Amino acid sequence: MPDDAETAAPPPRRRISRRTLIGGVVGGVIGAAALAGGGAYLLPRLLDGPEDGLHVDRLLKRPGFTVAHRGGSLDWPEMSMEAYRNAVSAGVNALEISLARTSDGVWFGLHDETLDRTSGTSGFVAAEHTWKEVGQHRISAAETNDPRQAPQPYLRFEELVAAYGSTHTIFVDPKVVPPEHFGELFALMATVDHPTNTFVAKGYCTAREWPVDARGRGYRTWGYYYGAELASDPALFASTRDRWSWLGLDYNGGEEAWRTFTASGSPVLAHIVPSRAAADQALRLGADGMVVSGVREVLHP
Repeated sequence: MPDDAETAAPPPRRRISRRTLIGGVVGGVIGAAALAGGGAYLLPRLLDGPEDGLHVDRLLKRPGFTVAHRGGSLDWPEMSMEAYRNAVSAGVNALEISLARTSDGVWFGLHDETLDRTSGTSGFVAAEHTWKEVGQHRISAAETNDPRQAPQPYLRFEELVAAYGSTHTIFVDPKVVPPEHFGELFALMATVDHPTNTFVAKGYCTAREWPVDARGRGYRTWGYYYGAELASDPALFASTRDRWSWLGLDYNGGEEAWRTFTASGSPVLAHIVPSRAAADQALRLGADGMVVSGVREVLHP
């Protein structure tokens, strides 16, 4: 939509779609079920299609919103276009990607320093190879619920942005890429119309340069924690808290840690949620949203 209001003519009457009508009926049924069950926490089954995509300013208005972890790492070869396409069709509200950088400056989806886990290579360090060399390998489905799936190509960051930057929030984590290259990543993020409403800078709670730089540029940041680490280091939360706009805590992080996080005044996302049962647990603990690895298991059990 344009930034300025349209004044030349009144907008045409919006026709209520079948999807919207069904969504309202489903919402009413869910609400009635919750009341009948004494306030039970229920995660609505979202309907298929890109209309479920939400940008940053709308995510928190959708209780229990979902972020596809690596595109749905339990369901499809992680961070492939196939994974993100399927996750969007399943009805996720946002997408998450970890990024590596090749020797010739291509940013692409990879969680690790090497391709070894995802492609079965040995010592293939992404930063030491060109994008053409990376392209000779495929992402295995070995760690999914269906390892018989066909391997998928690695995905350039700009391909994901071109496909879904206009419809979905994208959580971005540069992982092992040195901070001196962050300017390139911010430049890629700036190719959309409203970058700070499209991207969230994600990182492990102790990350420093990435969240500080991102917040200085107006982006929201999301830092994730683990309950076991909080218990072993009482100073961890206080020493890192101010870097993050939103907080993340594992759904098995413990009720005490969850009480601390939900009392912080910041939105809290549960991670990494593999199933509907785990999603229900996260919602009972007070999660505003969830980073889900089992997209089908959470949204379509």
